[in-house]
Amino acid sequence: MKKFTLSILLSVLLSSQSAAVFAQNPADILQRMIDHHSNSISGIETMMTVTTMEGLIETDEPDTTFYRKVTLDNGIPSLQPVTRSSDVPSTSAHDFNMNFDTLAENATYEGTETIDGYNTHVLLIEDISALYRGATAGLEETPVTQEGEAMRGRLYIDTNNYVMRRISFDMQFSEEYTGTYDINFKDYRNVDGMYYSFLSEMVIDGISEQFSAEDLAKARESLQEARQQIDNASGMQRRILERTLRGTIDRLEKMLEEGGMTMRLVTHTVETNITIPD
Repeated sequence: MKKFTLSILLSVLLSSQSAAVFAQNPADILQRMIDHHSNSISGIETMMTVTTMEGLIETDEPDTTFYRKVTLDNGIPSLQPVTRSSDVPSTSAHDFNMNFDTLAENATYEGTETIDGYNTHVLLIEDISALYRGATAGLEETPVTQEGEAMRGRLYIDTNNYVMRRISFDMQFSEEYTGTYDINFKDYRNVDGMYYSFLSEMVIDGISEQFSAEDLAKARESLQEARQQIDNASGMQRRILERTLRGTIDRLEKMLEEGGMTMRLVTHTVETNITIPD
């Protein structure tokens, strides 16, 4: 009886170990994510999204982006943006698919972690610069791109449906890791078989740490002067300044106070298999 029990126990342990080794293969996890996404867009040839930005960067008008499905050199189908009315910071499945081989070669499995109540595989990517460049398009004038550089990052991939829940970048300021840049993908909805995130939240921490107390004091003083300029204006000039500057000043002051900044890309509309205008 003891031998029988021990035999069963060993079998269970060996089976569990084999499953763990299989689950810890980064290339396999990445390939599963690719396969799930490729299958989900099999019936989609074109797509249109309407989005707005909230937070530190806000858009006055919705941004419309059109996508067309293409097959990349590595054989992966991808919905590639072909026209957009403005540049907004984001990273897309196209950025990921285009750099799949490089990401797989640099990936290390770090276990699982719960993100917003969802269990995820965590993959450490030593060289994630390609995704970082895609994620910061449109942020060229902000400290995160002027002073910061992505050194490595982590992908948080849902263990159930293999959608991306988070991309996290380790930022380097002044040759030390002093900040992070996270993109949280939320509010997934099924759009004609494709799971699409209707809310991308970008959180950048550690910005203020790279500045001296004197620099921060000067920045706050400049913002106060700008606010005073608005208060001293009158008539049409004041209305223009209120509309164009007041919100930006408030957001910058909040960024200095909190040491970081938050932006949200909100998707309002997703339509598939539409005609892309000339």
